[in-house]
Amino acid sequence: MNMPMLLVPLLISWLQSMNVCASELEVITVTARKTIENIQETPISVVAFNGDELNEQHIVDLKSLNTKITNVSISGSGGLGANNAAFFIRGIGTTRNAVSQESAVALYVDDAYYGRSDGAILPIMDVEQIEISRGPQGTLFGRSATAGTIRYITNKPDHDNFISKVQLTMSSENKKDLTALLNVPLSDKFAIRVSAASLNQEGHVQGVFTGKDYSNINTDMARGYLSWQIDDSLVVLASLDHTHMNNNGNASIFLGYDGQKFPVVAAEAALGFDITELPIGDYRHSYQTGDNFYHSNNTGMGLVIRKSINQELTLKYASHWRDVDLTGGYDADASHARLFEQSPYQRNITMLSQELQLTGSSENSHWLAGLFYYDEQATDKRLVGLGSKGNPFTFFSNTRITQPYLIASSAAYTQISYSFTPQWSLTTGLRYTKDNKSIVANELNASGEAKLATAIKRQKSWHALSGRLSLEYIAGRDLFIFTSLARGYRAGGFNDRIRTDLPDNFFGITDFNEEILDMYELGLRSELFDRQLRLNLTVFLGEFTDIQIASLIPNTSRNAISNAGEAEIKGLEGELIWAINDTYTLATSWGLLNSEYSQLNNNVNSLTLDSDFAHAPKNSFVLALSANFDDIVAHVDYGWKNDFALLEAPAEAVIQKSYGLLNANIRYQTANSHWAISMYANNLTDEEYLISGLNLTTAPPGIIQGEPGRFRELGITFEWLFD
Repeated sequence: MNMPMLLVPLLISWLQSMNVCASELEVITVTARKTIENIQETPISVVAFNGDELNEQHIVDLKSLNTKITNVSISGSGGLGANNAAFFIRGIGTTRNAVSQESAVALYVDDAYYGRSDGAILPIMDVEQIEISRGPQGTLFGRSATAGTIRYITNKPDHDNFISKVQLTMSSENKKDLTALLNVPLSDKFAIRVSAASLNQEGHVQGVFTGKDYSNINTDMARGYLSWQIDDSLVVLASLDHTHMNNNGNASIFLGYDGQKFPVVAAEAALGFDITELPIGDYRHSYQTGDNFYHSNNTGMGLVIRKSINQELTLKYASHWRDVDLTGGYDADASHARLFEQSPYQRNITMLSQELQLTGSSENSHWLAGLFYYDEQATDKRLVGLGSKGNPFTFFSNTRITQPYLIASSAAYTQISYSFTPQWSLTTGLRYTKDNKSIVANELNASGEAKLATAIKRQKSWHALSGRLSLEYIAGRDLFIFTSLARGYRAGGFNDRIRTDLPDNFFGITDFNEEILDMYELGLRSELFDRQLRLNLTVFLGEFTDIQIASLIPNTSRNAISNAGEAEIKGLEGELIWAINDTYTLATSWGLLNSEYSQLNNNVNSLTLDSDFAHAPKNSFVLALSANFDDIVAHVDYGWKNDFALLEAPAEAVIQKSYGLLNANIRYQTANSHWAISMYANNLTDEEYLISGLNLTTAPPGIIQGEPGRFRELGITFEWLFD
């Protein structure tokens, strides 16, 4: 932690001694408020990476952003595959991967809401920009979100230029990635854009007994667009994409055991194993013998129609459909005795969204009104086996099937920004959401047959008003100040972990209510010294009502979502960017976060007022230096986070100690050339860290395990551009 910070004054002094002319910082534009605007005049805490930055920093998927943004965590969801996401913003999110789990962070692929964590660690392919907005959203986007939004914005067809590009990447981790892009203007009215990728890389954790490399990558994906410019006022955009994944799943490494709460040592001995012989904390080897695998097919289709009614009014209709079909297995005990395995689990998710938006503008205002409908159907089947030596599945425990889980959500929203003087403006927004959900669930016996003659069926609705109010002041040419209040809403739902021995009328299919978050913010956006220096600050205070937390069901070892009570989060996000001269740019950002429970309900027995939030480090920072020598562009960054819990429930907490990742990239391309070469280094210091973890010491098998992030990787990328 200390070394990079100690180098800062020396670095600045050296750069200043070069005595070259300073330059202005580039203007960053975002569409976080559904209109193109300067990020310095946006009353939201938003971070953006454009396509060039993604390429120059070798950001290969959303998880690559994890240590590049403060107060944001993008990691994996333990146990169910390397492409399943756990998104957290300001300590708000969930690690629980279930078809019944509502995300606090709304993910959008262009205009389409992506409602599940399955497959949500999206690879970066032909992306125009990624925007992450902190704080409640809902008056501009299709789905309400308490924590914030992630927008994955792809490049659309270019009607004027033929573009063809091929990119090949190889690395020390035996990475072999091949991507290709083709953009063809077919006529004055039609253009197509097609991109495809084959992503392949060995896993970084080796199976001692299985011989497999875990956390490997084997992904094929393709995306296509057809743009039809009917006339100057009407545009139709059709899209189709498909991603196929087939890998060994995430690693399961052994981090410890607790023989007091559960006699795991005796249980293993009865199966012919000695768990005490296993090395604890070996991040590079897995001692599991069960099967980890992850197979998925993810297909999406979309249609967007945009009509300019006149110079002030635009009408847009967007329809998107997506189907995610996956099968996987996971050895949850991380040991050579096959005590606790999920194999196989099967899941199918179908998502359909419909959105109608009308936007308008005048000399003093910009407004938007929208209608949104979202329909989701999901099925989930998990067989959890407990076995013995040579016979991995003697019987099944906690085996369940959800068929189906249904969501029907409808909403109306509006937002208007009005400038009543050249300096002062007011933004106000309102949203009404209604969610209908139902579940059909049963538990299965060892032969896979239903234990209950009649499956549990439940249905319920939730609704809420949410919104935003902000006051903005332009204090000068380069000074923007805002204060805002935003209310976020996360729908209620049903727990899906049925078990016939649970002391409940619905056998664990309990419901929980909606979650409400009121977020107060005060922000400063400034550019100083002839726009050579940019300083942005956001102070926030959030107050939860009926916060949704996974905790133990009383008198059982089962986790379930419940409304824990009230909580408070507060903190700071800061950003300082300095254009030292025409060549060098120094950037740093930092985050402070304090999360605490203020009141807990009696039904939550695994939390205390001192319990930590998950993925909520109290301190984090990023330090980056970029250099542009015309033909050569270089970038180096160091992102650091202090201690934080990987899971919400304290009884299952796995603590990630403070760590930081050092990354570097250098790219060479001559003017007007048709090729480029890049070299990159990720995690240069070979840091060992976890992206997820499970603590199963309160029940069989009585162990703690985790999934490590990637170690040091050195690679090279070649690009060819054809006219």
